[in-house]
Amino acid sequence: MIRHFTSTVFVVFEDKIALHWHNKVKMWLPPGGHVEENEDPVQTALRECREEMGINIDIISDHSYKFSDPKLSNIYPPETILIESVEDKKIGPHQHIDFIYFACPNSSDHNLDSSWILVSHEELENKVKFINPNGDQIAPPHDVLVIGMDAINKLKKPKKKS
Repeated sequence: MIRHFTSTVFVVFEDKIALHWHNKVKMWLPPGGHVEENEDPVQTALRECREEMGINIDIISDHSYKFSDPKLSNIYPPETILIESVEDKKIGPHQHIDFIYFACPNSSDHNLDSSWILVSHEELENKVKFINPNGDQIAPPHDVLVIGMDAINKLKKPKKKS
């Protein structure tokens, strides 16, 4: 079985995640893509958010080691790793080993283009269908619903009291 390494990023904007319609796979997905040669999964996550969304992000992780040995370093561990079965006309059936990260924009100065939608926990929980570029109403896939709600729960900013 052919396998590719990929990274996916659930970017939380205050209390919503960003999704876009992926024309190739016909699904609402967060940003992500294949790990390129000589790139680690975190570098992929950062690059994909810059390329697809035009923003810089901060990966949020609960765990990271500090080493005194200059020959050792580590990268942020993913929130989880999914094995996804994929059908592709060029490659055929294969799998993605997908490193899933949670992140926040590293600045409040971000203007997403109209291809991105911001989706709330409630919308994910209720499996709300969103209108894609073809005019069809489609809900995000199950893994995006589940992981998206978890990302929002972990990273949402508290509401300001007025």
